[in-house]
Amino acid sequence: MTRPDLQESLFERILARFPRRTDAVDALCDILHLAKDPVYRRLRGDTFLSPTELATLAAHFRISLDVLVTGETDHVLCSFNAFSNKVATFEDYLGGFLDDFEQIRRLPNPHLYYASTEVPVFTYSLFPELISFKLYIWGRTTWNLEYLRQRPFDFDLVTHPVIRLSQAVLKHYLSLNSTELWSVHLVDNTLAQIEYHVYSGGFRNPADAILLCEKTADWVAHMRAMAETGRKFNTDEKPENGRGIFNLYHNEMIYANITALVVSDVGRTVYSAFCNPNFLSSTDPKLCDYTESWFGQVLARSNLISQSSEKSRDWFFRELTKKIDRVKQRLLLHAEENR
Repeated sequence: MTRPDLQESLFERILARFPRRTDAVDALCDILHLAKDPVYRRLRGDTFLSPTELATLAAHFRISLDVLVTGETDHVLCSFNAFSNKVATFEDYLGGFLDDFEQIRRLPNPHLYYASTEVPVFTYSLFPELISFKLYIWGRTTWNLEYLRQRPFDFDLVTHPVIRLSQAVLKHYLSLNSTELWSVHLVDNTLAQIEYHVYSGGFRNPADAILLCEKTADWVAHMRAMAETGRKFNTDEKPENGRGIFNLYHNEMIYANITALVVSDVGRTVYSAFCNPNFLSSTDPKLCDYTESWFGQVLARSNLISQSSEKSRDWFFRELTKKIDRVKQRLLLHAEENR
């Protein structure tokens, strides 16, 4: 038999995930395979949850029971997308992102906090060439997709349905208000991958490497325009038609792993890159408190470069452009020497 205070605490955590109590009841009916009346009896405490029901709810909602029992623990319950959704195709990975964004979209007043020293993964989709290259890289290195093992890169590897799926993910990101923390190392990883693949013969057409550099420069120009207006918009849209708010901060003193926090009126979720581009996620209150506090402290010591601080914004994006130009010039020289 479940202790009443444990049951009450569990339901309190579950109800906080839903904007309306009726939505929570509907979900509980589906999960426990019960009608509404038995669910309401359990919510009121008239009926105790069975051990099986308790375990089912804790597992489904990723709630640590030891926290509810003892109140203190160093353990954090996380889910890992590579376990729950093994990536065998590009669609698998993008589909997982789309599912997460669909859930976030239904939250009341969601806000994304995002810190990274790499290009935010969603924004690669602004340019099909960039997301195609990154999917290829991840497919070979992280997901170990057999059909890519001996294939050099070309843009035909990524099909139109995959690009459309990436655009659906991008649309959600552009609609979501966000506060982001970047450094000038943002493009280093992608540029290094492009350059390495040129020298190792990883491009079917070496000229595609130059095109990727140019598209990365286009990405920088577009993100600068977003930072200037403080709004998110697609490459074929005008800034005044932007949807989500875009707060961009710059800090060179913090080398942050890719860390994200989604905050809403009904709950919070932490995401952290693990075996990039895979990620861990958790709704553990202590971890969310810690992450929210970390973002608050770091942002207070960072430089806001969206809308205000024109001089700092110009310097930041100019530094990114210089990095791209240097790599592009090296690749052009390499091509000239190997004609």
